[in-house]
Amino acid sequence: MADGFDFHLNDERAVKLRAAASAAGVDATELVMQIIDTALDDGWAEDMRRIAEYERTGESISAEDWMQGLRDGIAARRAG
Repeated sequence: MADGFDFHLNDERAVKLRAAASAAGVDATELVMQIIDTALDDGWAEDMRRIAEYERTGESISAEDWMQGLRDGIAARRAG
C-alpha cells in the first residue's frame, strides 16, 4: 500500500506549473508541495465541516459574522 499520491497533470497545467515554479525560483515539485501545505494549513477541514453542518441543519451565520471572521483572518495574517 502506498502512503502517498501520484497524479498526472495535463499539458496545459504542466506548462503553467513549470512557469510558476520558475518565477518563484523553485522546482515544480517544491512549488506543488508549498501549495498543498498552504491549502491544508488554511483550515480547509474546518470549512468542509461547516459546509456539512449547513447541509445537515440548514443553519448559517449572518453576513456580519462572516465579514468579521474575514477581517479577523486578514488581521492575523498581517500580524504574522
